[in-house]
Amino acid sequence: MPYGYTSYMEREGYSTETITSYVKTVRAFFRYIDMKYEKNKEVFEITPKDIKTFIDSCLSDGHSKMTCNKYLSILKSFFDYLWQKDKIAADPTVKIKRLVLEDTKKTEITYQQLLDILPDILSNPTYSSLRKAIYVLTLKGLRHSEFQFIKENVVDMGDSVTIKLKKHEINLTHDAAETFMSYYYESQFNGTPFVFITKKHDSTSVPIEIMSLYAHINAISKDYGLPTKLNLNMIRNAYAYYLYKQKRYTIESISTILGIKPASAAQLVKTSMVRYQ
Repeated sequence: MPYGYTSYMEREGYSTETITSYVKTVRAFFRYIDMKYEKNKEVFEITPKDIKTFIDSCLSDGHSKMTCNKYLSILKSFFDYLWQKDKIAADPTVKIKRLVLEDTKKTEITYQQLLDILPDILSNPTYSSLRKAIYVLTLKGLRHSEFQFIKENVVDMGDSVTIKLKKHEINLTHDAAETFMSYYYESQFNGTPFVFITKKHDSTSVPIEIMSLYAHINAISKDYGLPTKLNLNMIRNAYAYYLYKQKRYTIESISTILGIKPASAAQLVKTSMVRYQ
């Protein structure tokens, strides 16, 4: 990525998944611009109209408004970085507004709804301890990569459990701790250092893949009649909104809870406010 943008994101602590997503979007934008103008346009030549037509083309290609807003947010971050580095005289994205999501509230799930069904999920006799443990941790706002922790990073405190992730710790108590430990003991026999795994068709085991996670949380969504399919990002947004609005936590506290920088926590809360208000 030109102008040191990838290195900048790495220094700022962006996850590998986020960096990959950002780089992919920025490259897609410049491919679009190159095809449109039949030449390589320099960053200082990019105009607000170029940004708008790219977003319009994404909509025309069938991308949702929410996805297009994600692309716009990434481009805003990229061009703000260029502006701060004096690579461009003006940021072409500054005055471009995100697309209005008219029907967002109709399908959003609140964190309270997710909490309300937790007791039923933990006592569901048809659910495996794996599925229950996954749900317990999704409620902590974990990203896919954060599910790939190893067994030695789990500390059983007797009446609670601490899970040490790369940038923060997860603490479980009461039924949530008991449920997780029930699966944790089973995981001791999976033949890998990892707590959560995906078994491949060739019988090998790898750290749990995202589709394995979604198979479980989408089954829960269907079984409990939730208004939309769940995904990790949706739950993370709901959690951030709950912490900020219901629990009245500060941005600094939320950043500590989620293991991210305060600036990232502020952006996450801002995004959740758009979704829920």
